[in-house]
Amino acid sequence: MGLGLKRTDLRANAQGKLDDAVYLLSDRRFSNAYYLAGYAVEIGLKACIALQITAETIPEKAFINAVFQHNLKNLVGLAGLQEELKEEQDKNPDFAANWALVAEWSEQARYYEIDPVTAQVFVTAVADPRSGVLRWIKTFW
Repeated sequence: MGLGLKRTDLRANAQGKLDDAVYLLSDRRFSNAYYLAGYAVEIGLKACIALQITAETIPEKAFINAVFQHNLKNLVGLAGLQEELKEEQDKNPDFAANWALVAEWSEQARYYEIDPVTAQVFVTAVADPRSGVLRWIKTFW
């Protein structure tokens, strides 16, 4: 077992989760598509956070504990991307709408039944090549 999650692995994992979400959406597995698309964003943000961890430095315990939580808004802060998020929201209203939707995701979604429209809108908010949340995250990971 390794000593942690590598940024390159996190990036691949985030893209894989989104690819799976798109596939599940096309297979009418709406709840799982929604759930995995949210995890794509979470893992993508964690790839951004990994850039802040310096070799031969042990981060503060509170920082590490916060990284292993699932709150997307908090993860943006841990990644140091709050200003960049605000700038993108200001210049791209479609992105702002997508982020507003995606930021409400929770890992608790695994317990919910998600309807087809909600799943479609959510996966699109994550995956859209021009204003999707994962596209924006990729510029920083």
